[in-house]
Amino acid sequence: MDSERGWKRLCHLPLLLFTITMISIVIGGTIRINDAGESCPDWPKCFGSWSFDVSEEDQTTWYLEHPDEIDSDGIGKTYSTFEIFIEWIHRLVTGLILGPLCIIQWVIAFRKREDLPDVHRASLMALGLVIFQGALGYLTVKYDNIHWSVAAHLFGSMALSVALLWAWIRWMEADRALPDWMRLNRTYSIRIKPRLYDLSISTLIVLLLGSLVAAVENANQACSVGTFSAWPLCQGGIMPSAASMASHLHTTHRFAVLFIGAWLIFNLVRIGRDERTVIRRFLHAGVGLYVLNVLIGGIYILSWNSTRGFIEHLSLFHLLLGSLSFLSIAFAALLATNASLNDATTEGEE
Repeated sequence: MDSERGWKRLCHLPLLLFTITMISIVIGGTIRINDAGESCPDWPKCFGSWSFDVSEEDQTTWYLEHPDEIDSDGIGKTYSTFEIFIEWIHRLVTGLILGPLCIIQWVIAFRKREDLPDVHRASLMALGLVIFQGALGYLTVKYDNIHWSVAAHLFGSMALSVALLWAWIRWMEADRALPDWMRLNRTYSIRIKPRLYDLSISTLIVLLLGSLVAAVENANQACSVGTFSAWPLCQGGIMPSAASMASHLHTTHRFAVLFIGAWLIFNLVRIGRDERTVIRRFLHAGVGLYVLNVLIGGIYILSWNSTRGFIEHLSLFHLLLGSLSFLSIAFAALLATNASLNDATTEGEE
């Protein structure tokens, strides 16, 4: 293998890490919908063991020996092997696969920092975010999945994803391996970039508000559940009758979804009139996923019944669609930023 060929393969390392990050998000969402966030009450071990195969008797014994770590539901709460496994595999993927690979990526980028300054900075940021996520994971366990830690964990995952995508784009650019469909006109990119940043941040705000609604107790039910008086209305009206943190948060999320959704569609229409580059395609994807996710959120509220509660797999789907909607728009912003940094003007697709 010659050095040039090896170099081209290395430029796709951030994409591999991005894929692993998305897998960890799916696993994290699976943990949440199975209420398994406390299935490993200690960290980094799990009931004092490096294994996930911990019997209910061993769990109870461990709690008696560590009374400060008793589950928030009481010492009678135990977990199945599957619930412990998904928490265990999440730690394995993030701690033993993603973390070391981020270190390797940073070492490579550090050695080539003069030729790849943007990749080095993005790799350093990715490494810092992985460490931040690990520390936040410890705090999440320590404070029994408190709502702010859940939202911060999601924010860290999205920031890590963006850092890795940026490293991938800039590495391909430096290696002259950036595909033609990612190339944009520099003048156009400078003009459109602030608007794409605005849309990315707006979508991220909605995503984080949604994570808080999912994490705060009873926030999902603040507008009632299971009937059309709960969605698209709220207790048959516009606002919930009760004034509480859960109801205020739920209402804020709904209004944010409405206003930012309208803002996304307005900008998509305006941008679509002017150009036909890959930017419009990613905006179509982001806005389409956003609208679909609004419907999934409504179906989730309507799915509740007194026998089984919510269909929690819809909640996981809701999280994934929200994340992909944000990342689609953010990726368009990264492509515009990359084009704006180039000295020569390159033409995008027509």
